[in-house]
Amino acid sequence: MKRENTEWCQMYWFNTEIRYLPRILLIGDSIVAGHRNAVAERLKDSAAVGGFSSSKIVGDPGFYRELGLAMADYPVDYIYFNNGLHGLECSDESYRHGLEELIQFLRTNTRARLIWRNSTPITEDGHPENLSGKLNPIVIRRNQIAVEVMKQYHIPVDDLYTPMLEHPEYRVKDGFHYQTAGSEAQADHIAATLKKALKNRTPEFNLNGFVTDFPGFIHDWDGCECCSFKLNGVHCKLVKPNAAPTSEKHWLWRIHLGETFPSPVDWALLDLGWYVAHIEAGELYDPAESDRRFDMLHQFLTSLGFNWKCVPASSGRSGPDICRWAAGNTDKINSLCLEDSRTLPEEKNRGSGEPGERGNCLKEDDLKTLADAKIPVLHLCADVSATENTVPVEKQYRLENSQPIVDFIMKHLS
Repeated sequence: MKRENTEWCQMYWFNTEIRYLPRILLIGDSIVAGHRNAVAERLKDSAAVGGFSSSKIVGDPGFYRELGLAMADYPVDYIYFNNGLHGLECSDESYRHGLEELIQFLRTNTRARLIWRNSTPITEDGHPENLSGKLNPIVIRRNQIAVEVMKQYHIPVDDLYTPMLEHPEYRVKDGFHYQTAGSEAQADHIAATLKKALKNRTPEFNLNGFVTDFPGFIHDWDGCECCSFKLNGVHCKLVKPNAAPTSEKHWLWRIHLGETFPSPVDWALLDLGWYVAHIEAGELYDPAESDRRFDMLHQFLTSLGFNWKCVPASSGRSGPDICRWAAGNTDKINSLCLEDSRTLPEEKNRGSGEPGERGNCLKEDDLKTLADAKIPVLHLCADVSATENTVPVEKQYRLENSQPIVDFIMKHLS
């Protein structure tokens, strides 16, 4: 196996902190290096994207060693792969064998669904408007070989050769690479292909009057099984308990559900058979939309048999939103847990005219409604953080319960 004078390899993973989305790995050469960032940006709400680029051709043992490292730290759900613009002196038969070897490697080392992407055209050096008479026929033959191999192994093929062939203005003069417009066009094409694949993976359907893909994408959440799904287009999560679920199907409503550092309260309740639920509504600064989403999650879970009464738990700026909703839905609340973060002086100095700052404080009327309905409220804050959110709570509530938060929650079930 003859290698090139300069060998290189690049590995990138984007949005590594997000675990509730499926992961896609783009495999290829410098063409992938050109569009991987743009593909990741287009899919940021649908998938976490990684990129592996190498100058080595399939069949080179070094290629598999490097690829193994790229896949070592993150489980992969989809692999969108290509190889074919390097090692051009390699015979067609060696290339065919290398592709079969790569498929076996991927299927042995991952459970990912595979999608092949055809190689892009090669043009004359210095004349991007002309196809290379010497090298582009190799690309055409390799693409045909790849189509045959993928058909044999039941792997779908995405054709990127034709779209790039039809736009010579996308190319640069070196014969292989693309201008920004070309890379952006590739990203559009690839993202559309992958979005279609993702949609086919978890099709949406009507469940109890909601359009959803529930249970959606199932993944690990610090030792628990988490369902990440969409509810009428909004991202939601439902963490299942470690223990047998309570017969009443109690649930904690976590307004901000941490991915990296889950709350010890969540862990404790999961061990007691509780569920932890979440709907994406952080800092919308739109009371009507927040209330709509909160109503939607409650209606959906109760339609699945979850307890009518839940325990909302919020922190920081989400406190006013959940207090407002709770005040209008006191029949749906067992208790309320708030954790206030200190408002920074520079935020205060920006004045009350900005949405989400001073105008987003806890409302006296909401607190009075909750107090009149005898809804137990636990409000956590440091004694040095007497913020505008904490003081009104103290006026309405004088909690002397010093028991742990979980004891507080369990004490006020009804």
